[in-house]
Amino acid sequence: MVIVTVQGTRAQLADQIATQVKEGVPVVGADVSAAIPISKFQDNANPGAAFAPFVGYQIGGDTFAVTPIFQPQFAGFTGCCGHGGRSVTSLTAGARFSLLDTNSEAYFGAQGGYYWGTNGLGDQSAGGFNFEGGYNYDLWRGTSLGAFMRYDQADFHPVPSIKSGSTEFLSIGLELRHRFLPPPPVPPVAQAPPPPPPAPIKKKIVLRGVNFDFDKYNIRPDAAPILDEAARTLKDVGDVTLYVDGYTDAIGTAEYNQRLSERRANAVKDYLERQGIAASRMTARGFGKSNPVATNDTAEGRAQNRRVELIVNQ
Repeated sequence: MVIVTVQGTRAQLADQIATQVKEGVPVVGADVSAAIPISKFQDNANPGAAFAPFVGYQIGGDTFAVTPIFQPQFAGFTGCCGHGGRSVTSLTAGARFSLLDTNSEAYFGAQGGYYWGTNGLGDQSAGGFNFEGGYNYDLWRGTSLGAFMRYDQADFHPVPSIKSGSTEFLSIGLELRHRFLPPPPVPPVAQAPPPPPPAPIKKKIVLRGVNFDFDKYNIRPDAAPILDEAARTLKDVGDVTLYVDGYTDAIGTAEYNQRLSERRANAVKDYLERQGIAASRMTARGFGKSNPVATNDTAEGRAQNRRVELIVNQ
């Protein structure tokens, strides 16, 4: 996954650079080289050094570009054969033609302009031209280092007393170049998965119980509204089941009270069925005179114990 992302980002970066070059990008750089006199000039000077800064504007496509360029140059040569040191200064303009790859460029170009002969060449000046070729490789985004060779010819003779001829030399060295490319694309940020939805909060359901008269299991009038409310609540929460638990007071035998508690539980269950609550959601149970909620020593306590409770099974 990481490799795919990096490759995708590099491809996006290469596409962006190609798009920007199509629209045009400013270029600056400098050539530093050995300057080697050739032809008749080598009889009057030894090799020296040259420095040539330049500015340009690169325009092109994915694989080919043209760079109009302006470049001054100073070339100095050591003395030879009884002659002192010599130097040539020039201002030229022209174009480079480049074959582009993702991180490299091979180019050739030509320029024309004006050349001055100084320091041993007198104060000669004339037109001239140069041809060049080279290769640059990007060290980092927009900035490259490469090698080049250039041929220069100035239309004045290496010997000032001779008015015709030309001064010729080669420059072989290194080029440092920078293209002002746009900022790189921001790599996509991995999106964190959304947090899981909160667990549903179970609604607390409270159902009120009902009470019965002594030795009875019929639904009293005061119990009907309570059971009607219980039925409405159970319809609103249709996914719960409940226990319908019947009880008695302590008067009578255990066997009799057990049967009476079951009848009371079934009476409440039947009533809720008539209100639309499915029988499958209810389980009727009888507990006789066990689990009293009040004392059986008073009439009031015994009345509280004669009851049916609705217990929600969450």
